[in-house]
Amino acid sequence: MCRSALLLTAVALAAGVLLAAAPNEGGQATKRPETPYPPTFPEGAGAALAQRACTVCHSPMLVTQQHKDAAAWERSVAQMEKWGSPTLTPAERDTLLRWLVEGWGPRAK
Repeated sequence: MCRSALLLTAVALAAGVLLAAAPNEGGQATKRPETPYPPTFPEGAGAALAQRACTVCHSPMLVTQQHKDAAAWERSVAQMEKWGSPTLTPAERDTLLRWLVEGWGPRAK
């Protein structure tokens, strides 16, 4: 990216931060809506495994905003293992996959 594009990006980001924190008509700073995704993993059988294996590269929010079926979670975990995710035993892998599907399976249509 060229220097001018970086400068424009920085200015746009700074303006967005300032606008988000600017006082509203009542004189109070506006508050961004809270995300529905947790900053940490919710409790469950796979939470500690996800903390150990997934947060090496990802935030809990990134993981928990996914809604995949069992096959898609299986592919994702397999890909992460190829890319160097901490090693899980077969039993740990099964527990993690079951936890992911139960918590973040496909959304109802």
